[in-house]
Amino acid sequence: MIMTFIIVMIFAGTMLTAAAKDATSMTIPNWISLAVIAGFIIVTPFVWQGCDVLTTHVFVGLTFFAAGFAMFAFGWLGGGDAKLMAATALWWQWDEAMIYVVYTAMIGGVLALLLVFGRRFIPSSVLTAQWAHHLFRDEKKMPYGLALAAGALLTLPKSQIFLASLGI
Repeated sequence: MIMTFIIVMIFAGTMLTAAAKDATSMTIPNWISLAVIAGFIIVTPFVWQGCDVLTTHVFVGLTFFAAGFAMFAFGWLGGGDAKLMAATALWWQWDEAMIYVVYTAMIGGVLALLLVFGRRFIPSSVLTAQWAHHLFRDEKKMPYGLALAAGALLTLPKSQIFLASLGI
């Protein structure tokens, strides 16, 4: 039970920090992605499921890294978003990664709609905070770290790492 608490605190803390940083500054610092990776490294021995499972986690992370790099190269995703996506994917196995993709895409779509409507209908005079002005007036950027973090937090309870920490 203590391991479950540690997993949730490490993972949720880094995801919430990433979401907050991206929403307020449109950047996700490298240390956040490194903290997600470090959390995985710290937790793995306590929920050890064998080399095969560890190899799967590494391949999922590398696959998402390659996909994120490609999306960044095409200008579809920011660099911080790509790194956070890859670091987060390290925590998943293939079936969990697909759940993560679905949750993230759905939340990203809702976020995009909120930004489109907010940017169109919220008057500039209401946006007094700097982060709100960036969020609703920067027509080219979207803080996708919000969707990545939310998708990760929704996926975590279904993950093998989390279930193993509960002894399931």
